[in-house]
Amino acid sequence: MKKVLFSLALLFGLMHGVEAQHLFDKHGRTLTLPAGYVCYKVDGEIKIDGKLKESSWQKAEPTSKFVDISGEGFAKPLFDTYAKMLWDDDYLYVGAVLEEDNVVAKLTQRDTIIYYDNDFEVFIDPDGDGHHYFEIENNAREVIFDLMLDRPYRSGGNFMVQWDCPGIKLAVHVDGTLNKPKDKDKQWSVEMAIPRQALTLNFNNLLQAGTYWRINFSRVQWIKPGQREENWVWQATGKVDMHMPDRWGFLYFSDKTVGSGKEAFRYPYDMNAYKLIWAMFYEQQAYFAKEKNYIRSVDNFFLTDAELNTLPKNSQIDMEATSRTYLISITLPDKGERYTLNNEGRFAVEKIEQRTVKNWTWMRIDKDKPVDEYRKYFDVMKKCGISGVMFESYNEPVYKACKDAGLEAHYWKWTMNRAEVMETHPDWFAVNRKGESSFDKPAYVGYYRFLCPNHEGVAEYLAEDYVKISKLPYVDGVHLDYVRFPDVILPVGLWKNYDIEQTSELPEYDYCYCDVCRHIFKEKTGVDPLELKYPMQSQSWINFRLDAISRVVDTITKAVKANGGRISAAVFPGPSMAKSMVRQNWGHWHLDAYFPMIYNGFYYEGPEWIGRSVKESVETVNGKAKIYAGLFMPDIKDHFEEALDAAFRNGASGVSLFDSPSEEYLLRLKKYLDKEGLKVAP
Repeated sequence: MKKVLFSLALLFGLMHGVEAQHLFDKHGRTLTLPAGYVCYKVDGEIKIDGKLKESSWQKAEPTSKFVDISGEGFAKPLFDTYAKMLWDDDYLYVGAVLEEDNVVAKLTQRDTIIYYDNDFEVFIDPDGDGHHYFEIENNAREVIFDLMLDRPYRSGGNFMVQWDCPGIKLAVHVDGTLNKPKDKDKQWSVEMAIPRQALTLNFNNLLQAGTYWRINFSRVQWIKPGQREENWVWQATGKVDMHMPDRWGFLYFSDKTVGSGKEAFRYPYDMNAYKLIWAMFYEQQAYFAKEKNYIRSVDNFFLTDAELNTLPKNSQIDMEATSRTYLISITLPDKGERYTLNNEGRFAVEKIEQRTVKNWTWMRIDKDKPVDEYRKYFDVMKKCGISGVMFESYNEPVYKACKDAGLEAHYWKWTMNRAEVMETHPDWFAVNRKGESSFDKPAYVGYYRFLCPNHEGVAEYLAEDYVKISKLPYVDGVHLDYVRFPDVILPVGLWKNYDIEQTSELPEYDYCYCDVCRHIFKEKTGVDPLELKYPMQSQSWINFRLDAISRVVDTITKAVKANGGRISAAVFPGPSMAKSMVRQNWGHWHLDAYFPMIYNGFYYEGPEWIGRSVKESVETVNGKAKIYAGLFMPDIKDHFEEALDAAFRNGASGVSLFDSPSEEYLLRLKKYLDKEGLKVAP
């Protein structure tokens, strides 16, 4: 996600008829940092007369002077404007001073469109979600136009003009003469007390110390007849639109009384994450306006490293989208928060629990090793963040010792690679395109005795075997391995071991062309697979073998789960690689967990490749199962923490280390988990 080639970004731009441009640059005007204001409690009574003479007002800090609504680069307003704010348990007090040499106000009826006069406007979103906010406008005659909106107009919002802010107190003082253009006025000032109750939603009292509101002020000024109005605001929105609550300032309510001391303003969110999620929102708006569709994946925003690196460590961006809706989320594990934003511009902050992970090891059992040595090792594992062990055989005392240490014990057993049936079922073995059976001509190594998944009785035999081992004492689950055909393409790092170059699918490694498979496929398609000129290009023939393995897995899974067992599997890295390399379509199985063996050294890849593989795996299972990244200790010893980073930051629910990591690396695992704040499942 972080490494985006310029050529791809350029292609994306050309495809859509626009020049490729980074989001922060493209939407820069609407992404500037909103202002913040600390609002102190009143010191004494406030008389609403428009004069702002009380000592509380004198002590209150003014906002920065208003600017053009479009922001930097636009002309400085002709007249100065600023506001002040105070609060008590019942009211938010707003005072504003508007410099003016000719104070004019013609409108006299409440809830007419006040901005046809020069006016002062207040916009308030008490819970900061961008929806259900309030607008109060007034002219120099103290005539009010107040309304409530369910959401911004850009999101199809509706306004409720029938809402009259109940209990509002408002007064205007004119330093000059109203509606007399022949003399020169100085200014007019507005003072209002907005009742807490008038803005209350769901009985929640949001007017209390420590809370934040979103607020903005606007001044509409008509300079010359026939020309468009000027829009001067406290916080520039970046375009001529006040109905952008994300662009309003932050109002923080302090528990200090005004004048008794100062409190530094602090933003309620991580503002880098806030900026990025809104950059994605504005890009979605622009894309929808052109394509009548939404961007469907995070990758298609082509976020740059510079943009992504603004986020806190361990952050994760996710998106669910259809052609008409979307939900973007940025998870900040270190803050225990998740920011979400939908297509209607509704922003929310969710509290998330500390991330819990489970870590594993694959382990062989040495029958000559004393059980007490295992006990000591298991104790170290438990203390260092390991949750369970996958044992490649069964030994009841060792399993019991594992359980006594508080670890899960799972039986790891090969699935399709089954030499034990050579005497009883020699016909069950898979056959390659040259007609050679793995019964007497195994691929690569002598123990590659793979079964054909389509032979009658194979799936039932395997299911019965796994149910039996799931019932053994101290066994918490069964773990499948070799759930596939022989490697039609080996990992490139292993080619030298067998003095081969598999730049294409070679017939001696391409299974299963046994009589049973040929007959079934021909009945379905009318074609004998041996007669296919390019079998590696026949999707029907590829799918036939993918489906055959999947049916065996389904049979085993149903049997194990029907007996109350848990089931997982060691699989090839990334569902796409698994399909092409070993005919394994594990992304569509129904197991409890998957352990993709992301042995980066086998593929001449660095630790960052682990992250890409984990990401693909997590996206494929889409929450239906856990992904535990299988890491090969010899490959990652020099990059141990980098490998862990790659796995966890791309959504792995834990890691599994192969095999039997030393105490040194177990201690490094513990240190890493503690540093990252990851909680280990018991």
